Amino acid sequence: MEALVRRGLQSPDQALRLLGVARAICVGLSRSLPALAASAEQFAEQYPKLKLKVNGREVTVPEGTSVLNACREAGAYVPTLCTHPRLPTTPGTCRICMVETGGGQLKPACATPAWEGMEVQTATDKVQESIRGVLSLMKANHPSDCMNCDASGRCEFQDLISRYNVKDVLPKLKTYSHEWDAEVQADFEHFHDSSSTALTLDLEKCIKCGRCVTMCGQVQQMNVLGMINRSRMAHPGVLIEEALDHSKCIECGQCSSVCPVGAIVEHSEWRQVLDALENKQKVMVVQTAPSVRVSIGEELGLAPGTVETGQMVAAQRALGFDYVFDSDFSADLTIMEEGTELLQRLGAAWRAETAAQDAAAGSWAAAKQGHGEGEAHGHAPGPLPMFTSCCPAWINLVEKSYPELIPHLSSCKSPQMMMGAVVKHYWAKKKGLKPEDVCLVGIMPCTAKKHETERKEFRNENGAYDCDYVITTREFGHMLRHKKIPMPSLKPEEFDNPLGEATGAAALFGATGGVMEAAIRTAYEIAAGEPLPKLEVEAVRGVKGVKEATLTLPANDTTLKAGVAGKEIRVAVASGIGNARHLLQRIQAGEAHYDFVEVMACPGGCIGGGGQPKTHDPDAVLKRMGAIYQVDKSLALRKSHENPSIHKIYAEFLGQPGGELSHKLLHTHYTDHSVDTLPSVRELGGSGEVAKRAALTAAGEMRYKRIAMVGDPSAKR
Repeated sequence: MEALVRRGLQSPDQALRLLGVARAICVGLSRSLPALAASAEQFAEQYPKLKLKVNGREVTVPEGTSVLNACREAGAYVPTLCTHPRLPTTPGTCRICMVETGGGQLKPACATPAWEGMEVQTATDKVQESIRGVLSLMKANHPSDCMNCDASGRCEFQDLISRYNVKDVLPKLKTYSHEWDAEVQADFEHFHDSSSTALTLDLEKCIKCGRCVTMCGQVQQMNVLGMINRSRMAHPGVLIEEALDHSKCIECGQCSSVCPVGAIVEHSEWRQVLDALENKQKVMVVQTAPSVRVSIGEELGLAPGTVETGQMVAAQRALGFDYVFDSDFSADLTIMEEGTELLQRLGAAWRAETAAQDAAAGSWAAAKQGHGEGEAHGHAPGPLPMFTSCCPAWINLVEKSYPELIPHLSSCKSPQMMMGAVVKHYWAKKKGLKPEDVCLVGIMPCTAKKHETERKEFRNENGAYDCDYVITTREFGHMLRHKKIPMPSLKPEEFDNPLGEATGAAALFGATGGVMEAAIRTAYEIAAGEPLPKLEVEAVRGVKGVKEATLTLPANDTTLKAGVAGKEIRVAVASGIGNARHLLQRIQAGEAHYDFVEVMACPGGCIGGGGQPKTHDPDAVLKRMGAIYQVDKSLALRKSHENPSIHKIYAEFLGQPGGELSHKLLHTHYTDHSVDTLPSVRELGGSGEVAKRAALTAAGEMRYKRIAMVGDPSAKR
C-alpha cells in the first residue's frame, strides 16, 4: 500500500494529484480511504509551498512544480506534444506549451519551474500567435492523408490543428513533396517499416517529439529507437538495423502508446476481423483479456477504471461474434498448470536439500502426485527461480537477450494461447467442428500478443493458427466506433460457458503482481493444505517497479508429513522491462535469490500495455489497477482451483494438471534468438548525455544477427 502512495509522490508535480486519485487506488485494498488520505497528506507536507497566479487566479503548489502542472492545477489549458506524464523528462522541444510570464517573455511551460509570485498568462495574443506559428511549420512538414491514418480522431496533432484553426498558409516543404527530389523520396521510403508482426512505423508522419525514444531508452531501457541524422533531417529510427524485426525490439508497444500521431501504431488487424465477421465463412469466437474490461470504456469517453464487463460482452455480440469467451477462464487454467509446475520445481529443490530424509521426501512426492507429477510423463522439473511466461514481450527479451534463462521460464503457454488450444481442440470437437472451421479473435492490451500468435510453436499439425487474429484495446475501440455501437448504454450480458466462467484470481492477471498473487493463492493452499491466512497478498500489489515477498509454509499435518513445514517460498515481481533488466542483473550477480519471479514488460502490467487506450491522465494505470482489485473482490470464487469449469475440463478432457495431454496442448518451448545487446544507460553506470553517447558508440560497434522469427508476416492467412 505504501508503494502506491510513494509512487505518487516521487516529485512535487506528482504530489499535487495523489489525493484526487486516492479512492481509485484503494479500491479492493485493505486500508481505508481515510488512512490513505492521511498518509498522502503527510507525504505532501514535506514539500515547501509557493504561490503564483495563472490567468489571474492564485494557486498554491509545491516548490519545484513545473509551470505546466501549475497551470493544470489552476484549470488552465496548455497544449503540449513532447511532454507526457508517463515519461521522466520534460524536454521542451516542441515549443507548443509556450506561456507568457512577467515582462512579456515566452517560456516553455513544461521545462520552466514555477517561482514565488510568478504571473502566468496562457491565452494572450502573443501566446496564441506563437502556438499557431509552430503548428503551421509542423503542418508544412506533415502528410495530408489524415482521413486514412490509423490515428485519425485520436491524434493529438490533429486535435491541436483543429483547436487553433491552423490553415495551410505555408507550402509543403521539399522533404515532404517527394516528386521534387528522387533522392529524398528514396530516403523517405525507409521511413515505412512493416517488418514487425506487432508494430508499424510510418515515420513520415513523425513530428520529432522524441517521446518514443525516451520511452524505449529511459523507461524500458531497451535503446532500440534513437534519433538518427541531424538538423532538419533528424528523425527517430531503429538505431542498429534497418528494420524492427531484425532488431532486439521486444514489441512491447510502449513507443506506440505515447506517440501523439500515427507514426508508430500497432499492426492493424481490426478491418480484417470485421471482414471475417461480415463474411461468416467460419464460426466467429472472441476472447477478451482481463485488463480490457477496465480500459475499453476510455475509448468511448468513460473515465479510466470504469468496469464495463457486461456491456463489453453485449457489444461483442452486436459486432457479430457467435461465441464470446473470457480469457479469465484460461488464466485460471494457466494457474493450475503453472502452480503445478512451480510445486514440482520447489519439490525437486527441497528434496535435494533434504536428501537424507527419504521418508519425508517420499511423502512429499506422493502428495504432489495427486496434483499432477510432470516427471511421470517424462517432464523433469526445471531449475529455480522459475519465471512466468504469460507476457510475450518478456519472452521476446529472454529469447533475444537472455537465452541462458530459457530453462528457467515456465513452460506454460500464456492464457491467450491456452484458450486457443482449448477452443480449437476441445470446444470445437464438442461442437462437431474442425479447428479450421473456427476463427478465434483475441482482444488484448498488448501489441506483442500479435507476434505471439505467429510463433510456429502455436500452430497445429496442419499449420493452422490456434489464435487467428489479435486486436488491441485501441483497435476494439475503432471497431465499436466504426460500427456505431453504443457500448456504455447496452444492457449487460454474460460470457458464454463453459469457457466464460472465471475467478477473481484470474482477473488479477490484468495488473502487475496479479499472476504471482493468483499462483500463490493456489500453490500455497496445495502445498500447505490450508488457505492463505490473508487472500490479498499486499506485498506484490501496487505499481512499484520491483516488489518482493517471502511466504513460509506453516507447521500442520500436511506439511509435517511432507517434510516441508517451515519451508520458505521467495517471490519477486518486476513491472516494466527496464525494472526487469535491473532485477535480472541482481539475480545474476548473486545479490538476490528467489524461487518464483513474475515479469510484465509494461509498467503496471497489462493495464499499462502497449495496446491500451492512449491517455494523459497520470493516474490512469492506478485507476485501472483499482478496478482490477474491485473485480477480484466482487466475485464469489477467488481462487483458480475453485473454478467448476476448470474441474470439468480436466475431468472430461485434460486429465490432470501437468499431465500428458496438458503438456501437449498447454505447454510450449522456447528458442535462442539472441542478438548482441545494446547496453542500457543503467548498465553503462551513468545517465544523461555522456551515457547516451557511450550507448551510441557501443551501438556503432555492434553487428546484429538477422533472425527469422516467424517467416514473412505478409504470408499470414
